[in-house]
Amino acid sequence: MSKIFGLTGGIAAGKTTVLNIFKKLGCQVYDADQVARKVVEPGTVGLAQITKQFSKNILLPDGSLNRKKLGRIVFSDRRQLKILTSITGPLIRQEIVQIIDEVKNSPSDQITIFEIQLLFETHYEEYFDATIAVYVDHEIQLKRLIKRNNITEQAAEDKISSQMPMAQKRALANYCLDNSGTVEDLEEQIKQLLKQL
Repeated sequence: MSKIFGLTGGIAAGKTTVLNIFKKLGCQVYDADQVARKVVEPGTVGLAQITKQFSKNILLPDGSLNRKKLGRIVFSDRRQLKILTSITGPLIRQEIVQIIDEVKNSPSDQITIFEIQLLFETHYEEYFDATIAVYVDHEIQLKRLIKRNNITEQAAEDKISSQMPMAQKRALANYCLDNSGTVEDLEEQIKQLLKQL
């Protein structure tokens, strides 16, 4: 049976960088964001339900979802966001659990890493062999987020504080990676971690 590990971390902690390093080092990788996009592609039950709820105005001319338009609707109204989550949440979970089952039942001995931003918040930890949290110092996280999203310090602080604290994710995880240094430092930590997995 193949082993699969859940990867999480705070916003701008470097989860994508970590996932890319794992891939470079020969691991199979998955990303929950890709799954979230897949369940609302044209022709899916997800897109049909979203269109029924929010009208055809949230579609692009080619029939695909206009993410920006839908984002403006749901992020300005918590009730609408809750409705959207009630549609997409179960579909995303079903797809993720199916991928995890396929990996676990695969004869391959390749290590698989699955990145899920809200891993602990949505209780996915039970599905994995173990969990990994990537973290950075608050100051570094703040600077990276301001630069990456081109937002004010206050907006960045608001985004960070709206999430589960990094310290809590670290406490819940089986393994931790410190991404406060260079990419080389991070890669070295990941190489050491792979020896333990």
